[in-house]
Amino acid sequence: MSETRFGAMLARMAASLLLPLAFSAQAVAEPDAKLAIIIDDIGYNLSLGRRTAVLKGAYTLALLPLTPHSRELATFAHTQGKELILHAPMANQRGLPLGPGALELGMPRDELLNNLRHSLMTLPEVVGVNNHMGSALTEHAQPMGWIMGELERRDLFFVDSRTTSASVAGEVAKSYGLRNAERDVFLDHVRDPEHIRQQLVRAIELARQRGSAIAIGHPYPETLEVLEQAGNLLAGQSVRLVSVSQLTRQALAGSGSCPLAPNSLRDYRPPNRYFPVVLANSRWWSWGNLINWRYQPAVILDKHGISKSG
Repeated sequence: MSETRFGAMLARMAASLLLPLAFSAQAVAEPDAKLAIIIDDIGYNLSLGRRTAVLKGAYTLALLPLTPHSRELATFAHTQGKELILHAPMANQRGLPLGPGALELGMPRDELLNNLRHSLMTLPEVVGVNNHMGSALTEHAQPMGWIMGELERRDLFFVDSRTTSASVAGEVAKSYGLRNAERDVFLDHVRDPEHIRQQLVRAIELARQRGSAIAIGHPYPETLEVLEQAGNLLAGQSVRLVSVSQLTRQALAGSGSCPLAPNSLRDYRPPNRYFPVVLANSRWWSWGNLINWRYQPAVILDKHGISKSG
């Protein structure tokens, strides 16, 4: 064998060995893990809201409707390239006041939807909705079905803040084929920078383990201080910050229902005295309707409002 042919053969062998390493290095350089961080309660505090809007990265801002600065902050945050969602005030189990745009338990359907529609009309930039408080309302399939139907009509997604472990919001959203997701980590239920940093690390670790995670924080000075320095931490862990819309999942419409109910059930309506009939998707036997039968302890995580000054 000539030296030329032998040298060419060695070159091909070396290339075949080095090519997988090159692809491996590329995979390391391009992080697959994704983390979305929603900042709730935007609208009352102008200075903290503007500080949130200029955070570096794809943060999602959740705007409280009809608050003193929600309109101005929506416009400003939109110019900063931030994704915006409606932070819809929903009934909670502690009786905390909800403020404008309240979606209360026991509201007639038309009143509840009128409040939701008015809130959405004031913030046309929003591409989705999550719940403000909501430990009471999100446990009930009927009003959540009304809400999901309206969001489906407008092609908006829903993120369940999971302020109660007994929430049925996700299941109801799926029954409507709605793009949806749920919160994994609260960053700042304790307003201490070290605790917030630990919660951020927890969210990053979860994203690396599962491929994605969603965290929720608030425009507290302590939270913003941590997030303003979070870029290096995220890069060092090979986690990419993304808008929450990128982590919503599309469900097939009606996937929460039996594909074909037995004949004996199709014309049967159970008496109201046993449980309320909820026609979330025209089938009383849908999972979204039966979810109220679950017996699960509710872990309530409703938060108090941030300072309204500034």
